[in-house]
Amino acid sequence: MKRVIIGLLIIFGVLLSDDFITLEPYSTFDSGMIDESSGISKSRNFENIYWTLNDSGDEARIFAVDRKGTLCIPSWMESREKYKGLEISDAVNIDWEDITTDNEGNIYIAACGNNGNTRRDLAIYVVKEPNPKNVTATRISRQINFYYPEQKEFPPINNNFDCEAIYYREGNIYLLTKHRADLNTVLYRIDLSDKRDLIPAKKLAEFNIEGNVTAADCSSDGSRVAVLTYNNVWVFDTDGENIFKGKKRFLRISGKQCEGITFDTNERLIITNEQKDLYELDIDRMNTR
Repeated sequence: MKRVIIGLLIIFGVLLSDDFITLEPYSTFDSGMIDESSGISKSRNFENIYWTLNDSGDEARIFAVDRKGTLCIPSWMESREKYKGLEISDAVNIDWEDITTDNEGNIYIAACGNNGNTRRDLAIYVVKEPNPKNVTATRISRQINFYYPEQKEFPPINNNFDCEAIYYREGNIYLLTKHRADLNTVLYRIDLSDKRDLIPAKKLAEFNIEGNVTAADCSSDGSRVAVLTYNNVWVFDTDGENIFKGKKRFLRISGKQCEGITFDTNERLIITNEQKDLYELDIDRMNTR
């Protein structure tokens, strides 16, 4: 009984502490096609456009929405019922987990979800960002195939080579692993100037993220990186590759199954979950660590 009481006191202490918040949605995705949002990224080319995608099992497509989650369709379409999203004709949705954008008009799709740690076809699809009000389909401009040099077995014993979080920064794509054996994450880099058919991801650092990483994003000026887990949000101030060395902000959250995060501004984040909710979080609400 004493242990139960102590456990309840700990739980209530967390719920009442300054580093915990229950997220309240400000809106929801209005399209039934977006039924398992697994990532979100604010466009850097088009005003009030945010890109999202569904998890594995959906068609090879992404969706443009406005800040309220309202589906954006081509202006020439008579009915949104005929719209199927932005179809990517030469891609296959095998465990798509995150989406990010750069300042050069590219969209990056993380086709590297790896729950069983058995995949040997990890990839990032690059798509030229179209105006979502003009087109219904596009093609891949580049497919980046990569692997983790540290993974020697498929599956390995520790199952720490899943990835649901990528972001772009200064000519590179960065990946954060989702672990099953511990609550750490490993930061990897893929150099976009590397044109090899199969690129080894370079391990940069490891950090106790206190959860399972589900998404990440970098601010458009490259000064901040946000990392999302099921139960917390981190924001790292950084002027180098190892984001874990800089100033850290942290907040425990409750918001159902949160799997998408993007910078709305340098001071505000948008978070999405698989239940179609959209949340906003001011970074100054977070605590410094």
